[in-house]
Amino acid sequence: MTNSREILLRSRGLLSAATFVAGLALALLPAIAQAEENVDVQIYSEFQRFDPFGKVLPQDRELSPREIISPAIARNGHLSVHVVVTAPEGANFFVYAGANPPGILELKLYREHFSRCGNGYCPDWLTEQQSAGFGSIPERYRDPVHPEFDRQTTRSYLLDIRAPADTPPRRVRVEALIKAGTWLVVPMEVRIVAPTVPDRIDQNTRARDTNSGPAVTLFRSAIEQKEDIAGLDEPAAATAALQLLRYEAGLRPELPAAILRVRDIIQRNAAEDMLLARAVGWRLPRGFAELHLLAWWPFLHPPAIALTGSEWFLRVRDFLYRFES
Repeated sequence: MTNSREILLRSRGLLSAATFVAGLALALLPAIAQAEENVDVQIYSEFQRFDPFGKVLPQDRELSPREIISPAIARNGHLSVHVVVTAPEGANFFVYAGANPPGILELKLYREHFSRCGNGYCPDWLTEQQSAGFGSIPERYRDPVHPEFDRQTTRSYLLDIRAPADTPPRRVRVEALIKAGTWLVVPMEVRIVAPTVPDRIDQNTRARDTNSGPAVTLFRSAIEQKEDIAGLDEPAAATAALQLLRYEAGLRPELPAAILRVRDIIQRNAAEDMLLARAVGWRLPRGFAELHLLAWWPFLHPPAIALTGSEWFLRVRDFLYRFES
């Protein structure tokens, strides 16, 4: 009789606990559903970095940011964009990337990790997502070292796209997809253009001496691998400018030894641009006069940086894509 009573009491206790948990879950469902409904996703260029609170970094602000609707990519080159997810507290989601038709472009998705940057935080270190990337807001809760993250509203991912060298020029639909209760899709029509980034600097390249003498022919056979990035608190385009100035000085581009940070991506992409410039520029009788102007304009006219914003380097890329390599 005693055993039967104990079993009955325990059963009632378990039933009460289960009822409480079920009631709590039902009470939280509206809040979770509302958080998932308010998820927003946008795509920005590699030069527009966002902090954890949904604001573009002050050093990367652009008066008129470029809409990433139909970006171009050179063959054997890369196109990189930020996928910025903004959501209220308590939201959970998955991030995917896909292309249609599949198998033409190579896609990689990285999660961006925030690091201290001046008085705020900047996206810095990267972690490749082997499958769908899971995210939640906030990513850190009640962290005594970073209490500001209790107010986090934004997480950033980096979508890295490569076009193989033998890809014919065409258009491919690329999508960033967010699963948060319902599906959110942000599409791009990626344009694969004719110019091809060379694997090696094995063609004739031009260099001029400091006295503006005749052009001489140089032969290069190797691409240096060396980290050459600007400070984290500098504009994103400052890293790209380093490779452009190396080109202006007649130096070889430098590729990062590994992709570990957002700035490594920017360095690699700018180095590929300068490889493309070398592949084309040596055939022109006077080199790239327009490219020289684009390289020095922000430094000769510092207010131009505030007017053009951190995306000024995209104009360099637009210019290079006009030429067949």
